[in-house]
Amino acid sequence: MPSEKSAAPTGEGEVFKAGFVVVDLEAAMRDFSTWLGIEWTPVQQAPLTLDLPTGREEVSLRFVFSTRGPVLLELLEAQPSGYYAAPNGPFLHHVGRWVDDLAEASQRLEAAGLAREAVGVDAEGNTPALFAFHAGHHGLRVELVDNASRESFEGWLAGGTLELG
Repeated sequence: MPSEKSAAPTGEGEVFKAGFVVVDLEAAMRDFSTWLGIEWTPVQQAPLTLDLPTGREEVSLRFVFSTRGPVLLELLEAQPSGYYAAPNGPFLHHVGRWVDDLAEASQRLEAAGLAREAVGVDAEGNTPALFAFHAGHHGLRVELVDNASRESFEGWLAGGTLELG
């Protein structure tokens, strides 16, 4: 059995979500609800800036979360091109983990073999901000999410307003 350190190279945080990129958000919500008996948050739309190896990408992302866990489902509406595109149809995009120090956790995950693929950019242009995506072989993509946003996120799940950044 792997040690705790080898099982979680960032050294913190539990997996709290699985994110799917879907082509038709409302149809996916309906079908997932029918198949899994889950309920959704209201649909959100948020501007997002990603820092990619190829440069910056601006998206207006529509998404929802299931309202109960322990592992939440996130549905992200596919974009016509770019990081959230789905040229071959819907797919499991990532699993998400909370982390206390986003920059350090991102560096450690990269050192453990998962290449940094995309990171959030804050209003001042700083990176990584809010999240960092890492991808590697075996089809795994991990989103590290800054624990500083956890209280706001959990408040939104409980019916509050979503505050990003």
